[in-house]
Amino acid sequence: MIRLRTLFIIIIATHLWMIPRALHAQAGNAGLAFLKLGVSARGVSMGDAMSALADGAVATHYNPAGVFSKDISSAQVLLMHKEWIQDVRSEFLGASIALGEASALGISINTTTVSDIEIRSRPGTPEGTFTSRDYSLGATYAHQISDDLKIGVSGKFLFEKIFVDEATGYGIDIGAQYRTPIENLSVGLAVQNLGALSEMRTEKLKLPTLARLGPAYSFAVEDMNSNVTLAADLLHIFPEKKSYVGLGGEVLFNSTVAARFGYQLGSNARGVSAGLGVRHGMFAVDYAFIPLSSDLGSGHTFSVLLNL
Repeated sequence: MIRLRTLFIIIIATHLWMIPRALHAQAGNAGLAFLKLGVSARGVSMGDAMSALADGAVATHYNPAGVFSKDISSAQVLLMHKEWIQDVRSEFLGASIALGEASALGISINTTTVSDIEIRSRPGTPEGTFTSRDYSLGATYAHQISDDLKIGVSGKFLFEKIFVDEATGYGIDIGAQYRTPIENLSVGLAVQNLGALSEMRTEKLKLPTLARLGPAYSFAVEDMNSNVTLAADLLHIFPEKKSYVGLGGEVLFNSTVAARFGYQLGSNARGVSAGLGVRHGMFAVDYAFIPLSSDLGSGHTFSVLLNL
């Protein structure tokens, strides 16, 4: 049985990795860059190494397979606010709900705005300002094939507006999570933002299609009454032909307070990240901090998770 599951994972991995290469053999500029940003303070603080860790509402963004989770009794809601560079602000709302004993549905709304962009047609005083807006509205379905294997798919409606120009499109995410024969070790794989965008005026755009692949491992430290989780993700963004490695760790004390750290290799602006989290009853509140290089300042991410 283990051999069949392993073969299934290999087949999925091979096909998912090849799809974006075919889609992005064409020329064009990438739009909707906000789809590459993390949407939970936990994930951001851990280097966005979430392909194997994501479960419940947050999985609607990182890996649709994780929307179904036996660790979530019924439903979950995630709210996120991000303050990024140059007046970039992002908001995310995700939700998941179990359907029976092996399936789950999820929905997500992801929006990013950039305010006070100056309008200039000549040197001197700007003629005014405008706000750029991006939106993503998605629906996810996840199914557990066996005790060890889950798969999922998301469909997204996409919208981008810059000044008076607009573009719309669709995106598809496909993912799998596999619990290996090694105790407490799991592997996640997701290909995201497959799809297309309409032209913005006369400029042809393409989506920031990307692939995530990585493991996660957890273990208990009984002397400290804590649990440690380690994760890593290889992230490849096909239009940019760039790869990043996200590394993350979390120490959860007494199932209540979490300290997190991360590092992203291969990024020009991002490196170290860190964060804290507190769990109490049905609530979890998390914060992530990222210092950025090249005088870009720093990023702050806040999220609230509700288990219903």
